[in-house]
Amino acid sequence: MSFRFGRLVRQFVWVSVFAIVGCNADAGEGADEQAGTESITASESGGDTSADEDTTTGVDTTTTTDDTTTDTTTTDGTTSTTDDTTTETTGDGDGLDPPAGQSSGGNGGGAAAGTVEQAGNITYSLIAPGSGGPYPLMIVYSGVEGGAAMTSNILMVKEFVGAGNFVFAILDGVTYNGNGAAGATVLDAVRTLYDIDNDRTYLLSESAGTTAGLQLGLNLRQSWFAAYWANDINANAAPTLDAAQLGFQPYGNAGPGGDFADANAIVGAMQAADYRTPPPAPYDGPGAGTHGDPNQFIAAMQWFPGKTRQ
Repeated sequence: MSFRFGRLVRQFVWVSVFAIVGCNADAGEGADEQAGTESITASESGGDTSADEDTTTGVDTTTTTDDTTTDTTTTDGTTSTTDDTTTETTGDGDGLDPPAGQSSGGNGGGAAAGTVEQAGNITYSLIAPGSGGPYPLMIVYSGVEGGAAMTSNILMVKEFVGAGNFVFAILDGVTYNGNGAAGATVLDAVRTLYDIDNDRTYLLSESAGTTAGLQLGLNLRQSWFAAYWANDINANAAPTLDAAQLGFQPYGNAGPGGDFADANAIVGAMQAADYRTPPPAPYDGPGAGTHGDPNQFIAAMQWFPGKTRQ
């Protein structure tokens, strides 16, 4: 099956996305943040919500949570800080956390198609195939389009990108801007509801969710993620531990969305930490030069299946 990309953008219909990869996006460098991945609705409408607006919204330089102190360098030279007292990352390769070759053993969670859930005081949207497992899990921080729009996007593309059996937990990147601890809370909650594969847990952050994703994936729960893709970025950071300290080689990549400087910085730091960064890294395919381009989002989603900590 296949369809035209133009129809996908105009009608917000991703059911026919099977020919999207490799097509050119309609959005230009200043395309509406609500186009493509961050709403996938009106790339043709010429809206003026630009990548600059998202950078301002997506990086809160004074955000503070109750978790480990972490500095994330933004493109404007400012710093987003969180305060966390319980870092979960394991620096001992002999005691990988969570253990390799095992699963969480969670149960009680049923099929879900975007239901809104609570983990303590954290709100997230849930997509899940139902009972059974072990399942891969992807934690997602949305861009400024919000958690609901990102959830809809994932529902529309997950089968096409080979992630039909994934559990997805989607956090609103604006609400939880700079709050990597929120993702850690959701990660723990979902692992108790579903039998999650310890070696196939993934992280995707986008735009407004960049700083939170960098904190969660490169510091707070570094050893928990087999792979992390930072998409449509507006900041950069480096892994706290290298592969030798972690006891495995994580996968990593970045989708620039026009911010090539931060993408190069993230991937360069991952490579210095001996992450696996299969080319192109940073991503340089269709949509790499445009913030919010659906092609780059699809490329990110297709990148995860099959990756493991082992």
